[in-house]
Amino acid sequence: MSGYVPCPACGSNDGKKLMYTSQGGILWTPFLNFIKCRSCGVRFHGKTGQLDPQVPKMMRIVSVLIIMSALGLLIGFVMSLSSLRQRETSSPVSLPTSHVPTPTRK
Repeated sequence: MSGYVPCPACGSNDGKKLMYTSQGGILWTPFLNFIKCRSCGVRFHGKTGQLDPQVPKMMRIVSVLIIMSALGLLIGFVMSLSSLRQRETSSPVSLPTSHVPTPTRK
């Protein structure tokens, strides 16, 4: 566990960098230096030693915006597919034909 502070609870240097937490998910946890002590099981920030670190509010806001954007794109895609299906199943619209006068003989 080089480059990280020892466990603030027990002082052990035997820690494991977390790749997923319920707070940070897969998206933010690898960037936040969350460490779990293998000796006592305490979670802490690997650089500051803060016990039970929290994900910053800005990262949570960005995560919510990403999720909302993805849902919006998915809903828009589903709606466009349903409108395409309606056009395919509806009766064909007859287009007006232009009236071309027939030539008359004199």
